[in-house]
Amino acid sequence: MSSVIKILAVDDEDTVQSILVAFINRYLSDKGLEGEIKTLSDPVQALFELSTNGDQYTAILLDVRLPKLTGDEIYNSLIHVNPSLLERVIFITGYPDDLNHRFPDRVLNILEKPFRYQDFVEKIETVLKLD
Repeated sequence: MSSVIKILAVDDEDTVQSILVAFINRYLSDKGLEGEIKTLSDPVQALFELSTNGDQYTAILLDVRLPKLTGDEIYNSLIHVNPSLLERVIFITGYPDDLNHRFPDRVLNILEKPFRYQDFVEKIETVLKLD
């Protein structure tokens, strides 16, 4: 597979963003894949990015607890604006039950904080469907 994997990571914490970027780079390197990572800390900017360019992203890592606009609100907007992106979303949260209660009829891909590299790999592989 020679196509470039584009990943959007939305998190307002620099530390978490750094960890995500490191994990993504390690994963791409381990798999011999080429990738581009865009990180955003502003959820309003992220919603705009997903509304205008969402189709170019193979995976969307979305923190839930964000200022101004939460990850689940962004997800809820995508349900209406671009539902084809929903299966690419990986939520990042320490409170998975909140999400499952909010979207009881949807199967959500949730990376629970704190997470290890192996947890990240399992989640990203369900979205990338590489095998």
